Amino acid sequence: MKHLSYGLWLLLALLAGSCQDKDYDTAPMALNAIDGTQITGSLNGDDYTWTWPALDNGHKMLVSLYTDGTITSSDTVAGNQYTQPAVATNVNYTYVFKVSDGTNLSRGTVKTYTREGASQITGLQMAQVEKAGGYDAHVAWNAATDASGIQFTASNGSRNITETLPASATSYTISDVAYGDTWDVTLRAVNDKGTSLASTSQLKIGKTAMAFLSTYPTPEELIAQGDDDEASAWLWMHSEYPAAKFLYFGNVKSRDDIDPYRVVFWLRDLESGSEADVWNMPAVVTAATDIVKAWYKDGGNLLLWQHATAYIATLGRLDQSMMQSNDHAIGIGAGGYNGDAWSMALGLNAGGNAIDFSSHPLYKNLPVYTGGNGVQMLTIKGPGWTEDHNCLYFNLPAVLTGKGNQELSCYNEVTRTYGIYPLGVWDSQVSWISQLNVWEARQGNTDYKGTAICVGNGGCEFSMKNADGSADKNAYPKNNIYQGTILKMAKNALEYLKTR
Repeated sequence: MKHLSYGLWLLLALLAGSCQDKDYDTAPMALNAIDGTQITGSLNGDDYTWTWPALDNGHKMLVSLYTDGTITSSDTVAGNQYTQPAVATNVNYTYVFKVSDGTNLSRGTVKTYTREGASQITGLQMAQVEKAGGYDAHVAWNAATDASGIQFTASNGSRNITETLPASATSYTISDVAYGDTWDVTLRAVNDKGTSLASTSQLKIGKTAMAFLSTYPTPEELIAQGDDDEASAWLWMHSEYPAAKFLYFGNVKSRDDIDPYRVVFWLRDLESGSEADVWNMPAVVTAATDIVKAWYKDGGNLLLWQHATAYIATLGRLDQSMMQSNDHAIGIGAGGYNGDAWSMALGLNAGGNAIDFSSHPLYKNLPVYTGGNGVQMLTIKGPGWTEDHNCLYFNLPAVLTGKGNQELSCYNEVTRTYGIYPLGVWDSQVSWISQLNVWEARQGNTDYKGTAICVGNGGCEFSMKNADGSADKNAYPKNNIYQGTILKMAKNALEYLKTR
């Protein structure tokens, strides 16, 4: 269902504050505005499309989108249609249409739309469940808030399930799924006003074993001789996942050595040396890389933490020269005392384009809050001895796409085409799409079928040192009051990668 209006209150509200780019300038205009009656809209699936008559030769349409009175995007359209994808229910959208000849703009013509219906299902997760003789797929989600029912569909390409579930339902089990299946699930909440935006998830049925990669031959040598973050990461993973294996790079001599694993976790942390040491991998890593690369291309999944994020270039998923030649920040050193609490932004407000990452499974059940800039935030580090080992890569989305660093089209293309998904940035960087700080690399337009989660945020230390700078090698380090957030992020990442 839809609701269209031209209320004076909306116009006054926009005039008062939201439309600061002079959408309603009273000065004479060089171009005639389009008549609002000539702009018609329709909902197609979850997308809303506005259509208008063909413009004069050389003219384009500048379409500015406001969400509940705040500008969220601005796009110049060459044709006679503008489509807003994935329109949420019960949100007041306002569109300002201006004819442009490349230099001049017409007055703005205002249209509004609100998609009525139930609120979107949140918290959708899938997990593989082993049972005697096979597997089930367990689907879970948060309770619907205003639904009278839930439409559930699932398919593996040959077997299809369509059911209407009661509004109180929060889980569903797909029985007897087969090894090698890929299941796609869609949920929609329904009430008497309409149907919600779809919530989707995917689960690949297969091996679930995980391994911890290390440059040390044994766990004992890592704990005795290795870095505190690396040792703590292994101790934590071994505690949380007793079946997880310790995998020495030097023992990866054939595919047989890594193929049993669906996910591998490598945390690398350098406290001395130079940036070159981050990019130049140890000989034992280099010797195994061709095998790891082939496994990754065939669908193996990686969790790369701190300096290990550079390994994604060694594996060839992104070009190393591109990563090195563009702005980046790589921290190395023993660190020192920090008296502040550090928070990470889980979204962007780039060029007025609001993008929220906080619903990603990486942040499931974490204490996310709304910051002063309206972006979702997560506090990750408290006062104490900090190493500040950032591994951040700037401008890569703009370089890959050739689009502006504050354009929504840059984000859309780098995610949908290149499979690169920003997931977290420092709060000082929310105005740009450029920072790969915490991020995900899916297959995109490459032949790498696996998924990598890269955590390069310097606040995400696995173990903060003791007050005197000595190491705290511990499965559950005690010096960061927000350590539980870091460990929950790590577990969420591993659980997510087990579904890819």
